[in-house]
Amino acid sequence: MVESVKRHFGGLTAPLGYLSHKARVKRGGDFRQMESYGLIPRANYAYGMLRAADLARFLGKRAVTVCEFGVATGNGLMNMVELAERIHAESDIEVRVVGLDTGEGLPAIGDYRDHPELWSAGDFAMTNKEELRKRMGDRAELIFGDIKDTIDGFVASLDEAAPLGFVSVDVDIYSGAKSALRALLGRPELYTPAVSIYCDDVSFFFANRWCGELRAIDEFNEENQFRKIDQDRSLGSRPSKGDSWYQSMFVGHILDHEVRSKPRQRSGLSIQDHYSFMKASGLF
Repeated sequence: MVESVKRHFGGLTAPLGYLSHKARVKRGGDFRQMESYGLIPRANYAYGMLRAADLARFLGKRAVTVCEFGVATGNGLMNMVELAERIHAESDIEVRVVGLDTGEGLPAIGDYRDHPELWSAGDFAMTNKEELRKRMGDRAELIFGDIKDTIDGFVASLDEAAPLGFVSVDVDIYSGAKSALRALLGRPELYTPAVSIYCDDVSFFFANRWCGELRAIDEFNEENQFRKIDQDRSLGSRPSKGDSWYQSMFVGHILDHEVRSKPRQRSGLSIQDHYSFMKASGLF
C-alpha cells in the first residue's frame, strides 16, 4: 500500500494523515483549530465571523458588527449569537449581531431574475417572532420590514467603533439581494477593509449569473467603482480544502478604506517576519 493511500471523505478524496489530524482536532482542538477544519456548527458563519473579528483587531477596534439578511425561523441568527460569545472569548472582540427580515416571508416576486420558478411571495414567513425575541434577549437586534425600506436605517446605525465585518445574504431572490448589498455602500470607515460575505443561494441547479444573488453581485460591481465583491480566494489554504460552503463565500472589498489607500507606516519585514505578521493578524 503506497504512502499516499486515500479514503473517500465528504465527497472528496482525503489523505489518511489529514483525516487522523482532523479527528485529533475534533477531540481536543482549540476554537481556531476546530474552525479551520470546519468543525464548528454552521461552519460558514464561524469562518466569516472570525474573519470579521480578526480584521477588527487588525484595525485596533474593540468590536465588530455582523448581520444576517433573511432570518426566517431564526436558527442562523441564534447560531450567530452563540458564535459571537465564543469569538469574543477567543479574540477579545465584542460582536454586535443584527438580523434583518420582512417578518412576513419573501416579498413580491418580480421577473425571471427573482427565480419565480422556485419561489413565491410569502415563502419562509417567520412564525415565531416573540419566541425568537425571547431567545435572543439583548444578545442580538432584529429589524423587521422589506430590506429595501430598512437597509438605509441599518447602514445609519453602523459605527466605526464596531465596523461591519461579516454579512450573510440568505434572501433567495435578486431584488432582496440587490437591496441587501447596499449595506456595503456607507462611509468606508464603517467597514473592515474587506468584509466576509456568505451568499446562501448561489449553488443550486437553476443558479446563474443572470438571476438571483449572483446577478445582484455582478450589478453591484458594475455600479460601484471602489466597492467590489469577489470570490473568497483564501479558502484554498485551509486544512479542509473542499467544503461545500466554500463556493458561497465572497469578499466585499472596500477599496476606498484608509488602510487600502496608502502604505502602512512600519519598518520593512523579512519574508518570515511578514508571514508571522499576516498569520498573527488573521489575514491569510
